[in-house]
Amino acid sequence: MDLSSIPLFKAMAKKLNWLGGRQGVLAENVANVNTPGFKPSDVKEIDFKSLLAGSKLGGALKLVTTTPNQIATTPSAVGGVDRVQQPGRVDLEDQMMKVSQTATDYAFTTGLYQKQIALIKHAIGQSSGT
Repeated sequence: MDLSSIPLFKAMAKKLNWLGGRQGVLAENVANVNTPGFKPSDVKEIDFKSLLAGSKLGGALKLVTTTPNQIATTPSAVGGVDRVQQPGRVDLEDQMMKVSQTATDYAFTTGLYQKQIALIKHAIGQSSGT
């Protein structure tokens, strides 16, 4: 059974990909907290409800560079997320709150994924104990 053909699983995979990319961006912000002139960034929010409703994202999301001396990476390098430049300096407390929230969202989504797999196994008559 190809789970990627089921819209709910496709939406959860996109959400997990976005969350992984966001953790990478936030980790970069934390790593550069003492770098002079570094501006923090975040990622554009993906509306999980619209993903479940079946809306299309229109292909791979592209990274945004704000100055010519920034290195443009491939979207898959940071989870295929769109960066959004944040004003001001890196606020370590704010970044750690975002990291914590992202980790919580990731755990929630993986838990939902596991529950859906168990439901499918139960529906087809397989044991969900493994």
